[in-house]
Amino acid sequence: MKRPRNLVYAVNERPPTAPMLVLGLQHAALSIVFLVYAAMVAKGAGFTLEQQQGMVVGTLLACGVGAILQGGFPRFSSGLVLIPLSSPMFVIFAIPAGKLTGPDGVAALTLVGGLVQILVGLTFRRLRAFFPPEVCGVVVLMLGVSMVPHAFERIVNMPSAITAVFSAPIAISLGISMVPHAFDKLVAPAATGIYLPSVITGLVTLATIIACTIWLKGSKRFFAMLLGCAAGYAAAALGELGSFAEVVGQASMVDLPQLRMPSLSLEPSFLAGYAIVAMIAAVDNMGVIISTDRLDDAEWSRPDVGQISRGVSSLGATTIFSSLLGGTHLGLSSTNIGLAFATGVTSRVVGITAGLIMAGIAFFPAALALVIAMPDPVLGGILAFAASYFIVAGAQLSLSRMMSPRRMLVVGLPIATGIAVLTTSRLGVGMTGIAAILIQSPLMSASIVAIVLNGLMRIGIAQKATITLVSGAGRHEQVEEALTEWGEMWGLKPATALNASSAVNQLLESVADLAEGDIRLDVPSRMITSPLGDPPCSWQDRS
Repeated sequence: MKRPRNLVYAVNERPPTAPMLVLGLQHAALSIVFLVYAAMVAKGAGFTLEQQQGMVVGTLLACGVGAILQGGFPRFSSGLVLIPLSSPMFVIFAIPAGKLTGPDGVAALTLVGGLVQILVGLTFRRLRAFFPPEVCGVVVLMLGVSMVPHAFERIVNMPSAITAVFSAPIAISLGISMVPHAFDKLVAPAATGIYLPSVITGLVTLATIIACTIWLKGSKRFFAMLLGCAAGYAAAALGELGSFAEVVGQASMVDLPQLRMPSLSLEPSFLAGYAIVAMIAAVDNMGVIISTDRLDDAEWSRPDVGQISRGVSSLGATTIFSSLLGGTHLGLSSTNIGLAFATGVTSRVVGITAGLIMAGIAFFPAALALVIAMPDPVLGGILAFAASYFIVAGAQLSLSRMMSPRRMLVVGLPIATGIAVLTTSRLGVGMTGIAAILIQSPLMSASIVAIVLNGLMRIGIAQKATITLVSGAGRHEQVEEALTEWGEMWGLKPATALNASSAVNQLLESVADLAEGDIRLDVPSRMITSPLGDPPCSWQDRS
């Protein structure tokens, strides 16, 4: 292991107390900012102020316990500075679940997400083949598309439209995205229902986050969302603070998180639909763990399989703990990785410190009143930024590998299916249960088609390729053409195929004096692809 030059304190080193507290507070602040997604769920589901407080508090306490578990118990977890946070992919599922069965329904959804994370942690070697970058990218892209209506409803502040959407039976039964005929109701009052101060507040929030993301340097950039919230609050103070005074006034100064039993009344098809997307998110969490581990070794070459398994499984246990506290689904974000890289400190003691800070704050709900009372336009600006990021990140992830005709279908056809569902208002009208999820939801229809197509398109792909290289000046071109063809067939990154081609040509030059005539080249796919594949690009960097 070679120590990177910018590393100040490595994973098993302990910084001095003062810097450790400051760094822990920075990581904790990032996780606390992401509580806005828990607040979105509670508000969108129409929970009481007490229930909203319970969801935010339960989520934060689970995040704190999860950070302590990840950093403090390497035999049972990753042993890295990993800070759990509320996952935005949970929002569009949890709001309808909460409206249908209350906080217990949200707890059931969170419980399913935790079980899926444990399953992925234990079996990711087998599951990973079914969730290549093409499939993950499609799901991420359509997740962003599904967030767009939720974001701009809050920015334009049309209560009647929001009520119409979430009171529609299809929206409640699916809980995944805006279905077209519900969206038609939303558009109708747009000409007269837009509230200008709300629009200004939402756009100020969005513009501030974008500006901070682009122009701030170093570790300051990772607090773009926090600065966006502050700017949004400043704009909202001119007339769009909503129930801010009421929420802050009723917040408990000191309180204990409430245990909550998950509801069993949600339809199994609804939970199954969420489990698919939760599995995609768990695959992404593996990428975050891999990326964090790489920060400590300048010569890093292969993932630690045991570390990944323990990290994802312990995150699943933390998510289950969150469900019992009435919290939301938890995930990992590359935001904290960026902060660790910018500061040069990957010490797991910093993660433990951040966890203790978050767990301590969770017992003082009044300190979280600003999150719970956040005006809808500010939440809309944050969600709009997340949606735009997911759309771009999903497209980039889908096209990160060399594309063959098979892979083009795996990417293009599911997106076309999702768009067709979104734009065809009469498609599947009257269906319920699993049929409604598959036919009437852009996100789920695209996800199912992508997974099924990926499985079908794997049929017939050779695991070994052979080529006879004829002697002469054109041998190098033969190798390049063959590696390009195999790269498309096996889904390699362009750089991987290029490096393999260069290595083979160097080998041919080395043995040219030892062998004459034609040379046969046998290449099993496993020789140029890692058993785990390349670590996935994290699409959960939302600040």
